[in-house]
Amino acid sequence: MTSDESKQLPARPIAGSHPPRRGGKDAIPAARKKVIVVGAGIAGLRAAAVLLEKDIDVVVLESRDRIGGRVLTVQVGNDKIDMGAAWMHGTSHNPLVKFIRPLGIEYYYDDGAPLCFSEFGPLGPHFKAGNVADEFLDYLEHWLEREPDAPDVSADEHIRDFVRKHELLTEGERTWAPETLRLHETTVALRSEDISSKFLVDNLLPGRDVYIKSGYDRLLEHVALPVRETTGVLKLNHAVKTIQRSGRGGAKGMFQVTFQDEEDVENTLEADAVIVTVPLGVLQSGAIAFEPELSSDLLNGLSKISYGALGKVFFEFREVFWSRHNDSLIYYPTPPELADESERNRHPVLGHCFFVTNMYMMTGKPRLCVFVAPPLVQEIEAMAAKPDGSKAVSDYFEPLLEVFRLEPLETLPPVVDVRVTDWTMDEHAGFGTYSTAKVGDDPEEWWDALDEEKRSRLQFAGEHCSRGAGGCVDGAYESGEEAAKRVLVTLGL
Repeated sequence: MTSDESKQLPARPIAGSHPPRRGGKDAIPAARKKVIVVGAGIAGLRAAAVLLEKDIDVVVLESRDRIGGRVLTVQVGNDKIDMGAAWMHGTSHNPLVKFIRPLGIEYYYDDGAPLCFSEFGPLGPHFKAGNVADEFLDYLEHWLEREPDAPDVSADEHIRDFVRKHELLTEGERTWAPETLRLHETTVALRSEDISSKFLVDNLLPGRDVYIKSGYDRLLEHVALPVRETTGVLKLNHAVKTIQRSGRGGAKGMFQVTFQDEEDVENTLEADAVIVTVPLGVLQSGAIAFEPELSSDLLNGLSKISYGALGKVFFEFREVFWSRHNDSLIYYPTPPELADESERNRHPVLGHCFFVTNMYMMTGKPRLCVFVAPPLVQEIEAMAAKPDGSKAVSDYFEPLLEVFRLEPLETLPPVVDVRVTDWTMDEHAGFGTYSTAKVGDDPEEWWDALDEEKRSRLQFAGEHCSRGAGGCVDGAYESGEEAAKRVLVTLGL
């Protein structure tokens, strides 16, 4: 997540030196305009930077005591680990890739073959249930083409129906395929019983992904540079409570943005336009009141998109006890049909699916990063927040970690450090991590509603506003840029 390449701000234009430009439906007379950006995550910082380039008077109101939002790099000894965003997805078309070399960002393509496990040990090349899950995803695409109006069902229900009707599968493949599909819980950030079949394929990001070894903060600080360099723009510990639009019918006039500052004093700022970049979970919670309320299309759209939760647990050990040659480890839980053979009742952790990043391959440190999906993520993050939480988390995961041993009879080496995310307990994050789609959702309605408001002086940005890169940093970055450009057009600039 940082680098400090400086950028000079353009000189302010002489009044009247440019011909008037045609604006949007409520363009206002030329003058130095003021725009308030709510939130200092990637979307808010990028929006502010675009506006500053056009000599807009910008104020960024951030409820936290730091910038970055769900981009959070922490120092662990001489290393950095990312508690939030850690990858650039789809590097062939990701607009952030262009910053990697200029900023000296260290990276690693972690798409080598994973090593797969069940509680009974490594799953060899004969284990093909994962291939069945991949075939199911291919089937979903054809199903949507043939029956676009078919009722939505959960991914779990759909794959069970798929394997039941598939005549060529072995009994073992039928039994294990639904468990291998659960791997997508760690990308969609939902239980497989809640994942929308219709939007599961849309959640699969094309292209290769690159892991940011040196921390996302380097990129974050680069994006934040114009805001950092301009005095008076960034206001930390300023929590927005109300966004009120004055003028007849709410179409004209100024915005009054009410917030609590770092001393819990309520204040109001006035602006010509507002860009709201808070997380979807915050937006849906009603933590910010809009007066008048948002359009019926926007409100309906907000009800058609969901907010997921994905956590991480970083375990650092005294030494490596797992494979040093695989980028990742995957654990598939034993199917309910084989419960009599399973230890999952005695060790609940074995009843969940996990994607585990082998950080030794990336950094040379004896560290694993375990991705935790709902509903376990809420339990683990709450556990970690209690006294002796690190030990409790280590004890809980020990049966899983033992599965990864190269020498099955050896005891695990001592745990040196444990770090656990707390997104599901973080009100600033909306008690989650990124947008997703549950059964019955239709995020297209939300995105369509945003497009209908493209000439409004109230804009929204963030990963949840991106059609093609939801849940991703590049989606947040591009949506912030787009929201700022829309505001400029509407202001006649």
